[in-house]
Amino acid sequence: MGIPAASGYPQYSGNLITPIFRMQLLERWYCSTIYSDVSSTEYTGELNKGGDEIVFWREPKVQVHKYIKNQPIQHDTVDAEPIKMVVDQSYNFSIKMNHIDEQQIQNFDNWKAGFLRAAGLELARVIDPLLLTEMYTSVANTNRGPNAGAQSRNVNMGTAGAPVVLTKDNIVNVLSQVHQVLDEACAPKEGRFITLPPAGITVLRNSDLRAAYLTGLSWSPIVNGRLPDTVMGFTVLESTYIPRVIDGTVNKLSYHLVAGVKMATAFAATIEDSRVITDKDDWANYYQGLSVFGFRTLYEDGLVHLYATFDPTP
Repeated sequence: MGIPAASGYPQYSGNLITPIFRMQLLERWYCSTIYSDVSSTEYTGELNKGGDEIVFWREPKVQVHKYIKNQPIQHDTVDAEPIKMVVDQSYNFSIKMNHIDEQQIQNFDNWKAGFLRAAGLELARVIDPLLLTEMYTSVANTNRGPNAGAQSRNVNMGTAGAPVVLTKDNIVNVLSQVHQVLDEACAPKEGRFITLPPAGITVLRNSDLRAAYLTGLSWSPIVNGRLPDTVMGFTVLESTYIPRVIDGTVNKLSYHLVAGVKMATAFAATIEDSRVITDKDDWANYYQGLSVFGFRTLYEDGLVHLYATFDPTP
């Protein structure tokens, strides 16, 4: 409408005064993805040579026996356990643009770059919830539930109807317990991570980590919102794609949090391709992209499933 004009004075807006179109597009905001931070991608190169699956062989277990002099030695056999990772996920996009529109849209090059960037980010956004669901559903029984811990069986990781309630007062302690579950599974201590939604990050920021003297840092999260690089031995990964449900028993939004080591799962993309096709029956182009990938949990005891809800009470 422009600036209002008094009666009797012409309104030029929309006639002589026309909009100016900015050539640079306003980018949409996309939530960050974490699939490459929680899963090993080192096998992609092998699949790119051909094939739709990789067969891993788990190292065999060997038994040892007490030796007594002059007693016949007991002999055992060993076998390797195959684990298959199948490439069975595929997603694509195809956007049609008429040649006339391409010519007449003033900022078409920016427009094209914008929708191709958005399509690529949308493909990446699909992967996180699929992978995170695979991870929490494949965790070893000793690393989940109200009696977690391969040795102690005394750690509560929550269960349907009874999620662990994480507060600013107990979240650091619970992370320590998750660490214990991984320790009892003899998981590597290096490269451990834990996934948290924004609600969990808020609770963590309000915990004892606010005090710089407790963390040993020269700054406090209460000043700049930054968390330490590691908390209780974990790299904290924030994600909005963590699987969540409304737990009917407690009537609270509950999350399937995953902690573990990156090598516990494998991810491989065999095709990440794009192309432009000219329509033979129309004056138009199709801008297309394809992503083909697969993933698999390799070490069920290298992951922990923490079923939790968050209490944001300050």
